[in-house]
Amino acid sequence: MATSTTRQLEKLLAAPLATEGHTHAAELISSTIPKPIVPSRLSETLSPLLTSEQASVAELSTQLVLSTTAVDQLLTATRQQLTDILKRTKKLQESHEVLEDSLIDHREALVSGLAQREAGKGTLMEQLEALTERRKELETVKNWFSVLAKAEELGIVSLRGLESENLPQAFQGYVALVSYVKAIYDKAPALSLSAHLIAMAQSVWTALVKSLSARLVEKLEAIGWPTPVTEPLEWGEPHIIALEASFVDLLILEKISNDHPLPGIEIPDVKQKGVKPLLALKPLVHPLLLRFRWQFDGDRGTNRIDKPEYPLSHVLNLLTTHERFLSEDIQDILDDNGFGEVDAMTDFTTLLIPPLAARIKHHIPQLLALPPILAHTVYQTLEFDGVLRQRSYKPRGSDGEWVGLSEVILGEKEWFDKWLEGEKEFFDNKYFAAISAPEASHIISEEDFDASGSASGIRPTQAALRVAELCRQLSDRYRPLPTPHAIPFLLSLHLPLLNSYSQRLTSAVDAFESLSFGLLPGALADNRAATAGVGGLLRLVRAGVSARWMAEQCAEWGDDAFFLSLYHYLSSNPVPDELSAVAEPILSNSDGTLFDGSRKTFTKQADRSEELVIRLVVREVLNELKSYLGRRWDQPPPEDGEVDLSLTPDIVSAMSLFTELLRTLVTSFPPALATTLYRRVATALSATLYDRLLVNRTWSEFSAKQLSHDVEYGFLQAGREAGIKRGVGRGWEVLVGGAKILELPAGDNTRGDSSGQSFSDVMKLAFDDSVGPAAVQEAMEELGVGEQVARKEVLQALLRRRPECWR
Repeated sequence: MATSTTRQLEKLLAAPLATEGHTHAAELISSTIPKPIVPSRLSETLSPLLTSEQASVAELSTQLVLSTTAVDQLLTATRQQLTDILKRTKKLQESHEVLEDSLIDHREALVSGLAQREAGKGTLMEQLEALTERRKELETVKNWFSVLAKAEELGIVSLRGLESENLPQAFQGYVALVSYVKAIYDKAPALSLSAHLIAMAQSVWTALVKSLSARLVEKLEAIGWPTPVTEPLEWGEPHIIALEASFVDLLILEKISNDHPLPGIEIPDVKQKGVKPLLALKPLVHPLLLRFRWQFDGDRGTNRIDKPEYPLSHVLNLLTTHERFLSEDIQDILDDNGFGEVDAMTDFTTLLIPPLAARIKHHIPQLLALPPILAHTVYQTLEFDGVLRQRSYKPRGSDGEWVGLSEVILGEKEWFDKWLEGEKEFFDNKYFAAISAPEASHIISEEDFDASGSASGIRPTQAALRVAELCRQLSDRYRPLPTPHAIPFLLSLHLPLLNSYSQRLTSAVDAFESLSFGLLPGALADNRAATAGVGGLLRLVRAGVSARWMAEQCAEWGDDAFFLSLYHYLSSNPVPDELSAVAEPILSNSDGTLFDGSRKTFTKQADRSEELVIRLVVREVLNELKSYLGRRWDQPPPEDGEVDLSLTPDIVSAMSLFTELLRTLVTSFPPALATTLYRRVATALSATLYDRLLVNRTWSEFSAKQLSHDVEYGFLQAGREAGIKRGVGRGWEVLVGGAKILELPAGDNTRGDSSGQSFSDVMKLAFDDSVGPAAVQEAMEELGVGEQVARKEVLQALLRRRPECWR
C-alpha cells in the first residue's frame, strides 16, 4: 500500500511531458470543432476554447502552489515525527538493556557460580534444598532405627525367654519377630533393611537351635551316647523324660520354622527335593562326626588315601550299631509328635554322608594322579551306595532313585574321564597279556572246562576264555553305575575290546587264507609248516572255535537284563558326540540287543574258518592221493581168479593223514559240529574223486571193486578211527554209488547179491528211453545207489567208463 502511494506522489511531482500535452490539445480541439470543419468558423470555435483553457491553467497553477505548500508542510511534519520515533526507540533499547542486565544480576543472585560452589557456598535456594534432603534422610534413619529397635526388642524377648528357660515365651518372641520381618519385607523386599532384619532373625534362630541342641546333647550324654543303646528306653525314668522333652523342644522349633519361614529363604516342604534332615537329629550325629574327623582327618593310621573302605565301613557300622535306637526309640518320639512321615534312620544316614563326600573331594587331586587308587575308591563308593540302596535308603524329599555318594566323582566329567582312562589302560594291558600268553591259542581240555552249559558244547581257546572273562569283569565294574555313566564304559571299553579280538581273529584267518590258498608264488612252500597238515588245520580250528564260542557269549550277554536296559536307554536317548561314532553302527546293526553286531561278526568268522577247514582237509588229502589218482583203473582181475582185496598201498599214507586231520576236528569241536564238518569234508572229497576218477578214467569191474574196498576200509575207516560216532557213510553217497555201478558184473549177476542187477541190466535202464525216471530210481534204490547217481544222464556217463558199454 505504501509503495503504491509513493509511486502516485512521484508521478504527480514529475514535470509534464510535451508529447502528452500535444496529444491532449489535439484531442480537445478535435472534440470541440464541429464536423465538417468550416475554416470561416474556426475562430468562433477556438477563441472560447482558448479562454476556457487559460482559465483552467490559471486555476491549476493556483492549486499547484497550494498543493506544493501543503506537501512541504507534510514532509516537514513527517520528518519531525520520524525523528521523535527514533529517539523513543533508542530510549526503549537502552531501557531493555538495563532490564536485561538487571535480570542477569537477579538470576546470578539466585544461582551460585562455579567459584562459589568450589568454596562450599551456595545460594539460599540451594541451602534450602540441601536442608530439605537432610531432613528427609534423618527421617529415613529415624524410621530405620525404629524398625531395627522394634526387631531387636522382639529378638530380646525371645532370647530372654530362652535364658529363663521359658520356651513358650522364646518361641512366641521368635514367631513375632518373623511376622514383623515378613511385614517389612513385603513392603520393600529389595531394601538392605530387609536383609538386615532377616540376618537378625537368623541370629535369633541360630541361638535357639544352639541352646536347645546343647540341652539335647547333655541329655544324650546322660544315657551314654554315642555308646550304642542296645536296650529299649525306660520312658518313665526321669532322665529319659528329660531326654524326650529336649528332643520334642527341637521338634517344636522345627515345626515353627516350617509354619513361619523367613521371607526370602526357602524352607523346603517334605514333598520337595533336597529336604534337610530334622534339627533334632543333628545333636545325635555331632559326637559321631567328631570321632569321624579324629579317625579319618588326622594323622592316625586309619587316615589312608589307599583305603577308602575304612571311612565307608565305619559309617556303615554306625548305621548298623545305632539302627535299633533310631528306628524304635527315636522313631516313637517322631510318631508321637506329628513327624510320623519322617524316617529317623533315613535322616540320620543323610547327616552322616556329607563328611564322606568332603573327604573324597579333599583327596581328589591326589587320586587323579593315582589311577589304581582312584578306581579302587570309585568301586568302594559304588559298593557303599549298593549297601545303602539295599537298606532302602533314599533322602527325604528326593525324586526317583538316590544318585549315590559315587556321584561326587561320577558327576564331574573331568574326574569321570580320568577314571575311565585309567580303566581303559588297565583292561588294555590285561587284554594284550591274555592274547599274548604262550598257550593263548590252545583249546581248553575237557577236564579243565565244563562245556555242558554251552548251547553247542564247544570249548574255547585260552585267549577267548580270558577275553570273555575280561568282558565279564569289565561289565561287573560298570554294572553298579547309573545308566548314563555306564554307557561310556560300554561304548569306550567293552565293545571296543570285543572288536579288537574279532579283528585279531579276522587278521589271523586272512593271513592263513592268503598264504595257504592265495595266489602267492612260493608263499605256501615257505610257510608249509604253518599252513599245511595238522598244524595248519589246528590254527584254523582254534580261530574258528574262538569265534564260535565268542558268538555264543555275545548272544548270552545280549539277553542279559542289564544290557537290555542299556540298549533301551541307548536307543531312546541322545549319545555324547564323542561316542556317537561308536553307537551308530551298534544300533544300525542290531536286532534288539547290544551285542548283535559283535555276534554276527564272530559268527561270520567261525563260518569262514570252518569253510577253510573243509578246503584245507580236502586239499591235504588230495595232495597225498596224487599217486593214487594217477594209477590205472582198468586192471583185469588176477589170473588165478582169486580176488583178495586189501587197501591200495598208494592210499595208506593219505588215510593216515586223513585220520589225523579228522581226529583233530573230533577233539577240537563238540560231537555234533565235528560230525557236520566230517560230512562236509566227505561230500567235498566224494564229489572231487567222482569227477577226477569215476567219470574221467576207464574202469574195469575189478578196479571198481578195489575202489569200493578203499572207500569202505580207507576213507570210512578213517572216520571211525578218528571218533566219528554216527553216520560215517554220510557224504560219500556219490562216490560209493558210482563205484557200485562200475563194479557190477558184465553178464548175469553171479555174486549172489539180493539186488540181482548186472551191468547190462543197468545199461538197459539207463539207455532205454521207454524206462521212466521213477523206474530207474527204484532200481537204483534196490542196488543201494543214492539219488544223486540215480539220474539217467549220470548213469549214462558212468556206464560209458566201462569198456562193456557200447552205447
